[in-house]
Amino acid sequence: MESKHQIADKLKQILAESQVLTDLEDLYVYSFEKVFLDQNYPKPDIVVRVYSSKEENEVIELVAREKVILIKRGEKFPPTIDKSFQTLILLDNIKIPKLEICYDKLEEKNETIANLKKFHINEYGTYHNLVLAVQNILFAGTLNKCQECVTCSGYCTVAPSFKGVETWSSKGRMLIGRGIMKGELTLSEKIVDILYSCTKCGLCFAQCFQDLEFHQAISYIRHELAEKNLIPDVFNTAKNNIFEHGDPSAIPVNRRLSRIKNIPKNILTETADYLCWLGCTVSTRTPKTAEAFINILSRVNVDFTMLGEKEGCCGYVLIATGLWDEAKKVAIEVIERIERTKAKTLITPCSGCYYTFTRLYPEILNVEIPCEILHSSQYIEKLLEEEKIKLKPLNLNVTYHDPCSLGRHSKVYDAPRNVLKAIPNLNLIEMPLNRNCARCCGGGGGLWTFNNQISIETTQMRLKEDFLPTNVNILTTACPQCQLNFRFASRISSIPKNLIEIYDITELIKLAMDH
Repeated sequence: MESKHQIADKLKQILAESQVLTDLEDLYVYSFEKVFLDQNYPKPDIVVRVYSSKEENEVIELVAREKVILIKRGEKFPPTIDKSFQTLILLDNIKIPKLEICYDKLEEKNETIANLKKFHINEYGTYHNLVLAVQNILFAGTLNKCQECVTCSGYCTVAPSFKGVETWSSKGRMLIGRGIMKGELTLSEKIVDILYSCTKCGLCFAQCFQDLEFHQAISYIRHELAEKNLIPDVFNTAKNNIFEHGDPSAIPVNRRLSRIKNIPKNILTETADYLCWLGCTVSTRTPKTAEAFINILSRVNVDFTMLGEKEGCCGYVLIATGLWDEAKKVAIEVIERIERTKAKTLITPCSGCYYTFTRLYPEILNVEIPCEILHSSQYIEKLLEEEKIKLKPLNLNVTYHDPCSLGRHSKVYDAPRNVLKAIPNLNLIEMPLNRNCARCCGGGGGLWTFNNQISIETTQMRLKEDFLPTNVNILTTACPQCQLNFRFASRISSIPKNLIEIYDITELIKLAMDH
């Protein structure tokens, strides 16, 4: 009679090693299948992930020759069990749900989700109540609703890169978090990898009707890891860079505005009614976005200023990766700099900064920005309503990508679309997955820094499955990280330039004003 290790080795001879799961983390996640909840039944010794009937049959033939019990995922134990068996194998043959299933009912789904009573952190408003809310997700039986559901495997942004193994889905991460918090799992390098291989995009939550805002729970679990000094080194480096250079990538402050052309003279006044907050990424990596927005503000003669080299970082990466104490220090310094400008309104073309200022500061750090916060699309929409800018026709076919931070997390869907629709002759063609159901670009939650390969694979999927089928050659968005991801992914995917041009919405507005 062969041991489970010997049987696992035989399975690896007919399947890829990644399909034969024996790590404690994987076995823990799969042990929450409903079939294993009866304490009279044993837990799995091996989980085998198969993707075809051929693979499934090969596994069945192999184990038939061994003293093994094989249970298929979703099946029940037989009424009687041979107590002499040595190994229990769970066969995961579940087909991953496709995002396309929400195409036909997209509008209905969005309306339904909007009307659901969902858990929103801003209903709690303090760190203490955030903890209570997350504990409700992890411990109060809420996860029991997930036992027979595979929605997360289909809608998780990164799950396709991990071939649908449940451990790397949203549900898997929640169960891993539960195991950590209850002391049922020992922290390991794999656990850290699992919890940080997530964009925190919220697409799983958007498709889930169980009121489970998983991405917030992941933030909390990451914070617990940070408290134990267990976060990946790359984020400690980013932290040090923010405090030393005001930029997570350590770009020197004297290069903050160096790539931005045509900045009006005397713009960096000490005080003004409006503060244009560009953000790290816009200032240093998407200078055309910065130039376009500064140009728009200048042409409408609004009383605005910028912080320039003194702007620094909003701290999003610190919050997203669990470094909340450090993030609060950054937030306090940011608020002090904003207060000195006496600005009544802060406007930013960075959706990440907008999300950080409007939700993450008050809900996680318990601090408030002392002025109104607007995303650039919201402000431009306001200018259009007040007829302060006039736009000339652009004969373009355009599609719009909803950034997760601006869309799902901040519920800003209409302003960017209204701005684009205000351009005469511009034809806005929606991708099938849009608004609440929009697929993530793969750049959020620190994933771009932690695992760039998985991040880019997600971007490529958005381009291949959602953008290219529209037969539109202009992709516009309202987030610098999304813009960068799309540019890089399109290059490495060898998508011809005549098939894709990428713009921030402010660039199209400037183009319509200059036309």
